[in-house]
Amino acid sequence: MTNVCLDCGKCCLETEMILSQEDVKRIINNFKGDIEQEDFCYISRDGYLQLRNNEHHCYFFELSTKNCKIYDIRPQGCKFYPLIYDMKKNKCTLDEDCPKPYLFYPNKSEMEKTCSEIIHYLKNHLKIEL
Repeated sequence: MTNVCLDCGKCCLETEMILSQEDVKRIINNFKGDIEQEDFCYISRDGYLQLRNNEHHCYFFELSTKNCKIYDIRPQGCKFYPLIYDMKKNKCTLDEDCPKPYLFYPNKSEMEKTCSEIIHYLKNHLKIEL
Protein backbone atom coordinates (compact mmCIF):
# COMPACT_ATOMS: atom_id res chain seq x y z
CA MET A 1 0.00 0.00 0.00
CA THR A 2 1.37 3.41 -0.89
CA ASN A 3 -0.40 5.27 1.93
CA VAL A 4 0.52 8.75 0.76
CA CYS A 5 -2.51 10.69 2.02
CA LEU A 6 -2.11 12.42 5.34
CA ASP A 7 -3.67 15.79 4.52
CA CYS A 8 -7.43 15.37 4.02
CA GLY A 9 -8.93 14.04 7.24
CA LYS A 10 -12.34 13.17 5.78
CA CYS A 11 -11.91 9.64 7.09
CA CYS A 12 -11.80 11.03 10.62
CA LEU A 13 -15.07 12.96 10.42
CA GLU A 14 -18.20 11.33 11.86
CA THR A 15 -16.30 8.06 12.22
CA GLU A 16 -18.15 4.85 13.03
CA MET A 17 -14.99 2.82 13.55
CA ILE A 18 -15.40 -0.41 15.48
CA LEU A 19 -12.44 -1.25 17.71
CA SER A 20 -11.04 -4.60 18.71
CA GLN A 21 -9.80 -5.33 22.22
CA GLU A 22 -6.30 -5.34 20.69
CA ASP A 23 -6.85 -1.82 19.29
CA VAL A 24 -7.96 -0.54 22.70
CA LYS A 25 -5.03 -2.15 24.53
CA ARG A 26 -2.51 -0.87 21.98
CA ILE A 27 -3.83 2.68 22.27
CA ILE A 28 -3.92 2.67 26.09
CA ASN A 29 -0.43 1.13 26.37
CA ASN A 30 1.22 3.41 23.80
CA PHE A 31 -0.61 6.74 24.00
CA LYS A 32 1.63 9.59 25.09
CA GLY A 33 -0.22 10.80 28.18
CA ASP A 34 -2.91 9.48 30.48
CA ILE A 35 -5.91 7.92 28.79
CA GLU A 36 -8.72 5.62 29.81
CA GLN A 37 -10.82 3.43 27.55
CA GLU A 38 -13.91 5.55 28.28
CA ASP A 39 -12.12 8.64 26.97
CA PHE A 40 -11.95 7.43 23.39
CA CYS A 41 -14.49 4.65 22.96
CA TYR A 42 -17.90 3.47 24.03
CA ILE A 43 -20.07 0.39 23.60
CA SER A 44 -22.43 0.77 20.64
CA ARG A 45 -26.06 -0.37 20.60
CA ASP A 46 -24.85 -3.51 18.83
CA GLY A 47 -22.44 -4.25 21.68
CA TYR A 48 -19.22 -3.33 19.86
CA LEU A 49 -16.46 -1.05 21.10
CA GLN A 50 -16.69 2.04 18.92
CA LEU A 51 -14.38 5.01 18.50
CA ARG A 52 -15.78 8.14 20.11
CA ASN A 53 -16.40 11.34 18.13
CA ASN A 54 -15.80 14.75 19.68
CA GLU A 55 -17.50 17.62 17.90
CA HIS A 56 -18.15 15.43 14.84
CA HIS A 57 -14.62 14.07 14.44
CA CYS A 58 -12.56 11.22 15.84
CA TYR A 59 -11.35 11.67 19.40
CA PHE A 60 -7.74 11.47 18.15
CA PHE A 61 -8.09 13.77 15.13
CA GLU A 62 -6.44 17.16 15.51
CA LEU A 63 -8.81 19.38 13.55
CA SER A 64 -6.46 22.36 13.25
CA THR A 65 -3.61 20.36 11.67
CA LYS A 66 -5.72 17.54 10.16
CA ASN A 67 -3.40 15.01 11.78
CA CYS A 68 -4.07 11.85 13.75
CA LYS A 69 -2.58 11.93 17.24
CA ILE A 70 -2.16 8.14 17.21
CA TYR A 71 -1.30 7.51 13.57
CA ASP A 72 1.44 4.99 14.38
CA ILE A 73 -0.85 3.03 16.72
CA ARG A 74 -4.19 3.71 15.00
CA PRO A 75 -6.96 1.09 14.96
CA GLN A 76 -6.78 -1.72 12.41
CA GLY A 77 -9.89 -0.43 10.64
CA CYS A 78 -8.13 2.89 10.06
CA LYS A 79 -5.19 1.02 8.52
CA PHE A 80 -7.52 -0.75 6.07
CA TYR A 81 -9.27 2.48 5.09
CA PRO A 82 -10.51 3.55 2.53
CA LEU A 83 -11.33 -0.10 1.81
CA ILE A 84 -14.31 -1.03 3.96
CA TYR A 85 -16.67 -3.97 4.24
CA ASP A 86 -20.19 -2.96 3.26
CA MET A 87 -22.51 -5.12 5.37
CA LYS A 88 -25.54 -4.29 3.20
CA LYS A 89 -23.82 -5.30 -0.04
CA ASN A 90 -21.87 -8.12 1.62
CA LYS A 91 -18.60 -7.11 -0.01
CA CYS A 92 -15.57 -4.88 0.28
CA THR A 93 -15.80 -1.49 -1.36
CA LEU A 94 -13.89 1.76 -1.46
CA ASP A 95 -15.51 4.35 0.78
CA GLU A 96 -17.05 7.05 -1.38
CA ASP A 97 -16.17 9.70 1.24
CA CYS A 98 -12.46 9.26 0.43
CA PRO A 99 -11.37 11.59 -2.39
CA LYS A 100 -8.17 9.62 -3.16
CA PRO A 101 -8.91 5.90 -2.67
CA TYR A 102 -6.63 4.76 -5.48
CA LEU A 103 -3.59 6.21 -3.76
CA PHE A 104 -4.05 3.42 -1.21
CA TYR A 105 -5.37 0.69 -3.49
CA PRO A 106 -4.02 1.26 -7.01
CA ASN A 107 -5.10 -2.12 -8.41
CA LYS A 108 -7.67 -4.86 -8.01
CA SER A 109 -5.24 -7.47 -6.65
CA GLU A 110 -4.19 -5.12 -3.83
CA MET A 111 -7.85 -4.57 -2.97
CA GLU A 112 -8.64 -8.29 -3.05
CA LYS A 113 -5.71 -9.12 -0.79
CA THR A 114 -6.72 -6.50 1.75
CA CYS A 115 -10.38 -7.49 1.49
CA SER A 116 -9.43 -11.00 2.60
CA GLU A 117 -7.59 -9.47 5.56
CA ILE A 118 -10.63 -7.33 6.41
CA ILE A 119 -12.95 -10.34 6.36
CA HIS A 120 -10.55 -12.29 8.58
CA TYR A 121 -10.30 -9.33 10.96
CA LEU A 122 -14.08 -8.88 11.16
CA LYS A 123 -14.71 -12.56 11.84
CA ASN A 124 -11.81 -13.32 14.18
CA HIS A 125 -11.09 -10.08 16.03
CA LEU A 126 -14.47 -8.36 16.09
CA LYS A 127 -16.54 -11.58 16.09
CA ILE A 128 -18.85 -10.24 13.38
CA GLU A 129 -20.77 -12.85 11.43
CA LEU A 130 -20.78 -12.12 7.71
